Amino acid sequence: MPDSLAIAFLYVTLALLVAFFVLWVIIDQRKKIESGWTEWCRTAKALPWRDRWELYRATLRGRAVSDPRLAAPAVQRAERYHAWTDSSIRPSTTRWFGLGFAVLSLLGLFLALIGGAASWFDYRLGGALVGGALGGLLTYPWYALLRKQAQRCIDANRYAASLEEPSRNAEL
Repeated sequence: MPDSLAIAFLYVTLALLVAFFVLWVIIDQRKKIESGWTEWCRTAKALPWRDRWELYRATLRGRAVSDPRLAAPAVQRAERYHAWTDSSIRPSTTRWFGLGFAVLSLLGLFLALIGGAASWFDYRLGGALVGGALGGLLTYPWYALLRKQAQRCIDANRYAASLEEPSRNAEL
């Protein structure tokens, strides 16, 4: 394959990668809205930073919050987060976006190397394409791990939230 043809295919591949990325962002934003995640983010803005940080850590680690008054918001956050990650990894066309992105990145890297463009971009392109391939391949396992941690957080905080509700009703 002549170098000029490889460079032309490289540019087409890079354009496809950009289109894939833009489409993924649009679909992911729609999933955040459908799962209630953006609504939760607006609700969380009323909380102090320390409480938001505590909720973030509890969801990421899959543990109960240390402050019992944050148990109900922790369950709400984890449920919304779980719904968002679940919509990203359940069997659908978007589940294959990561693999498609990885394949296009490796194709772009291959075309850059055989076309001589790797030296032209001073290996920054190669690093970006390798990073895109690894990111695309690790998207599904990462979402699956986050989904499992969110479920653990729901289970850990649901009991504490149910204990807090009767005391809240007694105050009213």
